[in-house]
Amino acid sequence: MPNGSSRKSQKSGNLPHDYLLRNNGDGTFKDVTAEAGLGDTEWSWGCAVGDYDNDGNADLYVTNWGPNRLYHNNGNGTFTDVAEKAGVATPKWPLPKWSTGAAFGDYDNDGLLDLFVVNFVAFNYQPDRPAPNPNSPCKMKSIPIPCAPENYDGQPDFLYHNNGDGTFTDVREAAGIREKPEGKGFSVIFSDLDNDGDPDIYVANDAGPNFYYVNDGKGKFSDMSFTSGTAVDGSGNTQGSMGLSVGDVNHDGLLDIFVTNFIDQTNTLYENEGGNLLHDASWKYGIAAAGYHYSGWGTKLLDFDNDGWLDLWETNGHTMEQLEKYFPEDPFAEPDYMLRNIEGKHFEDVSEAVGIREIPNKVGRGVAFGDIDNDGDVDILVTHKNDFPVLWRNDGGNRRSWIGFRAEGTKSNRDGYGAKVFARTKDMEQVFEIRASDSFLSSNDPRLIVGLGDAAEAEIEIRWPSGQVDVFKKVKAREYYLAREGETLKPDPRVKRARVAP
Repeated sequence: MPNGSSRKSQKSGNLPHDYLLRNNGDGTFKDVTAEAGLGDTEWSWGCAVGDYDNDGNADLYVTNWGPNRLYHNNGNGTFTDVAEKAGVATPKWPLPKWSTGAAFGDYDNDGLLDLFVVNFVAFNYQPDRPAPNPNSPCKMKSIPIPCAPENYDGQPDFLYHNNGDGTFTDVREAAGIREKPEGKGFSVIFSDLDNDGDPDIYVANDAGPNFYYVNDGKGKFSDMSFTSGTAVDGSGNTQGSMGLSVGDVNHDGLLDIFVTNFIDQTNTLYENEGGNLLHDASWKYGIAAAGYHYSGWGTKLLDFDNDGWLDLWETNGHTMEQLEKYFPEDPFAEPDYMLRNIEGKHFEDVSEAVGIREIPNKVGRGVAFGDIDNDGDVDILVTHKNDFPVLWRNDGGNRRSWIGFRAEGTKSNRDGYGAKVFARTKDMEQVFEIRASDSFLSSNDPRLIVGLGDAAEAEIEIRWPSGQVDVFKKVKAREYYLAREGETLKPDPRVKRARVAP
């Protein structure tokens, strides 16, 4: 887990550090940060996980205010920071680089994972933008606050091409990633949004329009942010976008985009119409009012109950703790939401029913999703500002039928990122994409869980980035499979059912 601190703690020598917690397989985790060679003391923000050298081991990229880290997995439980050698540490800018979100994806389908790194604002301790004080120029509802992103210039993002020799080259200009003006970015996803076989790029920006770059399949991107309808909301307003997720909410075979936004802004669901045209369908699906007065962060379209329809998680938390003292209606701690997808027609709030209202509200930020106990449903880890994380174990999602997959590319990148998976039963057809980068500053379990409702089996089709297509008939439910490109499905040898601690 990336970690931060405060200026006061930093000056006192109490430095933050990141954590690696190893799953013991019995419902508990062990802190192995030191023995793994991790524990960076920079102010860390986000992380991305991907096997960039195709050696079968998951590598780790950590974003910082300052030099980023690329930890190569040595395959023996330890990591080595190779960021400088790989060319992905930091540029030589007048002000420190402030990196936030990052994602691995193979944008040119050459079998090697490339890396997109999002940067935020050109921040330093500038005298004209002081810490909150009565004479501060920065206020919210007349209350002095830290100066908001609008008071700073944005910073350009990076598209790092994987050279295949352990190094990367920043190709953003050559590839057409030209941001004018630069965004104040938080989250990014590689996703084939136009169904042409290569991953496009979507960036969620705070205090400005979002970016949508369409891949031509030849290493070039076109900026279609405004023409696609995804730069602003349906009323033409820019928003303070934080978290980001992609998924097919209505089973039309097109991947939709969901973005969480700042206080008193609707969280936005962009429904995909095809042809790189999307529209704001937040009100249509009943999403707009949920968390409207709160600030949204980590999020994901996930099928928490395995009924075959993608539901929606939203984590919230205010940015300004100063307001609550004077305006109780603006609490620092805010509630999270689980919204259940009702057969692709609308979403309903089931937060109370699923149990997440049983603990006090917290100041949410990053969220990671994955099946920690290998029982066939998605569990949720929520991190908080100035508080401990909360791990929500899903204890009911596997009552419905499911199939799990771990993708392993041979011609394609080893992680299979970008592969599209089609699941067909007599009642429905679903489409998914293998990736790990949804949410906010987080990386998820890259394994795919397909909810099947009451079906006992499904036909599975996997379209790999290389062009390989694998089709499997009558795949039995309630099992994790290893899907190796070009081979038959096998039970995943890595999966053992967790022994949950009492």
